[in-house]
Amino acid sequence: MRRMAIPQPPTSYLPPIAKIASYTSTQLLDALTYLKLLYNPEVRGSHRIRSNAARNRGSSPIDVKWRCDDEDSDTQLIRSDTFERSYTIRWLIALVARMEDLLESIGNTQIESASTFHGPVHPEILMQQAASLLAICSGASAAGTVERIFSFGSGEIGKIDVRVTDIPMENQDYRSVGAQTWGGACVLAEMIVQHPEQFGLGFLTGENDTCSERPLRVLELGAGTGLVGLTAAKVLIAFSAKKDCRATVVATDFYPSVLDNLRANIDKNFPGDPSDGAVTITSHFLDWSKLSATPSAPELLSEPFDVIFGADIVYEADHAIWIKKCLERLLRRPSTSTACPLAATFHLVIPLRPTHTLEADSIGTTFRWTDDIPRNDYPELALLSKETILCEAYRDGDGKRGCDVVEYLYYKIGWSRRG
Repeated sequence: MRRMAIPQPPTSYLPPIAKIASYTSTQLLDALTYLKLLYNPEVRGSHRIRSNAARNRGSSPIDVKWRCDDEDSDTQLIRSDTFERSYTIRWLIALVARMEDLLESIGNTQIESASTFHGPVHPEILMQQAASLLAICSGASAAGTVERIFSFGSGEIGKIDVRVTDIPMENQDYRSVGAQTWGGACVLAEMIVQHPEQFGLGFLTGENDTCSERPLRVLELGAGTGLVGLTAAKVLIAFSAKKDCRATVVATDFYPSVLDNLRANIDKNFPGDPSDGAVTITSHFLDWSKLSATPSAPELLSEPFDVIFGADIVYEADHAIWIKKCLERLLRRPSTSTACPLAATFHLVIPLRPTHTLEADSIGTTFRWTDDIPRNDYPELALLSKETILCEAYRDGDGKRGCDVVEYLYYKIGWSRRG
């Protein structure tokens, strides 16, 4: 099953504003579905099908074909057309007004009833969806900007909502790809919410756990829109409400426009002072290629981190080497004094792309498996585990067709303990 296509711009596809009342609820719902796909598209490869965990040498190869093409350029042109967006906003305003009038009429048992609304979809549902899309379209004033709301849930901490803004790449500069949310970040964020204890974030829940005198320190490398770091911060806030413990989350990137957008996303999710509270979150500039040559790290990065995240951040051959040098400086080394029951770990999720196989393989060539490291008196960064994660390319996919599947590798990297 493939996604609904975007055959025409809104001015051609949507029912005329003056004739909205003559269309059935099913037709109007179809129009809203079209607008959601156009102005609030889901992130490709963000819905997990299954995972195949494997330690040491990794899992057996899985035969996965690839989705043949990404979103077509015509759709992108329509989305970035300011006239089409303005028309869409006017159309949504008219639809909301129509639904409000209809609901008032139904409530007063006058003129109309639900049965005369030509369809099974209740007007309130249409009004809610239209209002949501109106907020998205009105808030995304810049051409190509997409407002996203991610909702993750678990029985332990409940529902976590994260709002982020995706902005267009700057002058087609690939270094600004972090301005958009990628599937690996969605996958990692969902895993964090569902199993926080596996990432060192759930240690606050045990009855006998004690909090460290220092805050738990969490770092996101190549944060982009900040989805992973923001999710981790909200999970930690949920836990801090149960115990008086502290945590610091630092989301990093290096491209100026990406950093600006990252700061805006932090402010959007934490409208107060994000540095005031038991759990703090902030953004910071970090250039992986230059950190190792810097005599002293910036103050915010001067203390090592207990947990480091990275999603969709390996797309050049040098990235794995630079990341390793960053970890050698930023990942907390083994110590008997830490209060966190889990060793400091780097959690990395990367997609397997047919055009970037060398980059994906660079993780395995840069980091040795912990069992391959000879016994010595000093710790060395090593691969602790590797897991294959399969995702539907899009929610309406069946997860079996080759072109509807995206494959990710999830690595845990930490200090070897073979001394």
